[in-house]
Amino acid sequence: MKKALFLMVFILAAALPAAAQEKISTPSEYKGYSEKEYNGYKTFSTFVDMSDGVKLAVDVYLPRKGPKRDKFPVVVEYTPYSRAFINPGFAALDGTGRTNLMGGDGAVIPNPFCLSRTLIEHGYAIVIADIRGSGASFGSRLDLMPRIGDDGAELIAWIAQQPWSDGAIAMKGASYMAISQILTAARKPPALKAIFLMIYPFGYQDLYPGGIYNQGFMAEYSKLLKLMNSNLLKAEGAMFPVMPTAPAADEDGDGMLLDEFPIDKNNNGSFVDDYNFPEDPNDPPQYEDGQARKHLYFLATKEHGNNADLNAWMAEARFLDATSGELGFAAQWGDFDGYALSPISNVPAIMESGIPIYHLGGWFDAQPRSTTLFYATAKDTNPSKLLMLPGYHILMSPFYEYLGDNQQTYLDMIGREQLRFMDKYLKGMDNGIDTEPPVTLYVMGKGLRQEADWPLPGQTLTDYYFSDKNTLTTDKPAAGHDAYQTDFTHDSRFGSRKGNRWLMFIIPDDAPDRAELDKKCLTYTSAPVVQDTEVTGHPIVEFWASSTARDGDFFVYLEDVTPDGKAVLIDEMPLRAGFAALHDNNTMILRGATGVDVKPELPWHGYEKAQYNNNVFADGAPVKLTFDLHPTSWVFKKGHSIRVSIAAADWPTFRLNPVLSPANDPASPDNVIPTITILRGPDHPSRIILPVIAE
Repeated sequence: MKKALFLMVFILAAALPAAAQEKISTPSEYKGYSEKEYNGYKTFSTFVDMSDGVKLAVDVYLPRKGPKRDKFPVVVEYTPYSRAFINPGFAALDGTGRTNLMGGDGAVIPNPFCLSRTLIEHGYAIVIADIRGSGASFGSRLDLMPRIGDDGAELIAWIAQQPWSDGAIAMKGASYMAISQILTAARKPPALKAIFLMIYPFGYQDLYPGGIYNQGFMAEYSKLLKLMNSNLLKAEGAMFPVMPTAPAADEDGDGMLLDEFPIDKNNNGSFVDDYNFPEDPNDPPQYEDGQARKHLYFLATKEHGNNADLNAWMAEARFLDATSGELGFAAQWGDFDGYALSPISNVPAIMESGIPIYHLGGWFDAQPRSTTLFYATAKDTNPSKLLMLPGYHILMSPFYEYLGDNQQTYLDMIGREQLRFMDKYLKGMDNGIDTEPPVTLYVMGKGLRQEADWPLPGQTLTDYYFSDKNTLTTDKPAAGHDAYQTDFTHDSRFGSRKGNRWLMFIIPDDAPDRAELDKKCLTYTSAPVVQDTEVTGHPIVEFWASSTARDGDFFVYLEDVTPDGKAVLIDEMPLRAGFAALHDNNTMILRGATGVDVKPELPWHGYEKAQYNNNVFADGAPVKLTFDLHPTSWVFKKGHSIRVSIAAADWPTFRLNPVLSPANDPASPDNVIPTITILRGPDHPSRIILPVIAE
């Protein structure tokens, strides 16, 4: 009897509708709202015609092996990094039903950063599109140009009309794919219901932090884009292995894609340079099977050769108001300046649209300031979420292990948050994501915590002054000064990978310890803190400096000095002294013409040509320099010390100041090696201002 009763209770419990089951909806756990329904997908590739005739290559993934539905909500990834790869040496890496179009000779590999198995399993279609000038799409591009957003809006309109789409569309993606979302959302396509932005740059200050060119990243990244967009059969010299994009058309209809590659006659990895087609109709591409084709893959790849070299023009765009005419690109790409090309210029239109936005940033990314700035600026006009994790630009980080945590837990969280967000804004589920506290922070030293706002209303701005004997103190110090001779060999890269936050795709092996590097710097270190001290927000550093040279660069680091002498890097920011003057931070968006109030109120140095003074130290007078370090959330444990470290170069990551090193070479005999003096005391209260959170 008891056994039968137990069985009946079990059967009844299993039969209860989802509404009666336990429901949990938090960043850490999500159940009872959205269940896994599908165990695979079917896919097809196609071209979508843009209004100017350019064809975009698109892959569509539709859920299968689940409830029969004709239409699905759609999530779009819009990428310059290939919607799918192809390589004869790889077997298929996914087991969810993608047809191996090359039989035993190779596999099509969907871009793993774009294809979300979680979303497909929960009943979402995925569309991955190659941006013009990339992948198997036709056309060419200047990166960041407005046309990318126009294409995105046309793509959204096309998806909304497809028989497999229910008309509710969202976009997701990181870095460039976040930029493509921003550009698209600013066009206000009616079917676009939400965007999920991860680790994204906003413009000039992300490529020229503090007005100093991030040459280490831009040179390698530009090379990577060129190699990827060239669809090389073999590529060398990229920061990581590069495979060609999968063709979007099986032109001969034999179920294989490898034979869509023309013969590489000179065996250099490129098939484009082997044929003078279409200029010479008598020299068409040739194929191993000898079948006739329209040469879609060849022609698309050839058009990519007209892409602007990102590093070539960005390296010359030293000021925010640099124009295409000054850079020599107006004839090909039209009239623009740095304001117009900055993704942040699209914020006013996105605010007008009211589209829901999820912002995900990394404390050790090169661009967390962009994430918190967009959130704080648009949170009152757009339903907004903010999640900050201790990741670098690729979202992974050695700090998880350093903090005694499990990285995979938080990578899984990202996929879960995408699902919660899409369930709310594409399926209309009342799952509470819009009513819970909008800000979720990984407080490094405490773990996850939800907050009502950013910056935190409870912060106490606390001064730690530069003092004598290289100390940092909350007591106002007597007048004094400290001298430092510039060392151009200072190099912030760490570990066997030679990584740092600025190189984005190359991260350190371990939490960076600057103890040795600090010997090349001017440092100020506090006494050990007497209790755990949480710093969450935007630290500000301001100090008065003079120099024996007429200009200079400064790199400021915030470090946690442990009892055993490690100096763990927490935060940083550079500044070129010639940009010392401060300006209205609202002007960062189209010179302030839109009237948007940019929040939070942080120092802004303008970065226009007329605002730069390359003789800033010429008269010998001290100059006040103000740095807003990246936003952070760190607990200095009891017994640890707080350190501010100052360097005058970070080469080769950053280009050296041309006034001091015209050759951009630390070893050049023509270098000017200045002595810098930092002033402190009542008249020059040099300090770091930390946003301290009470226990």
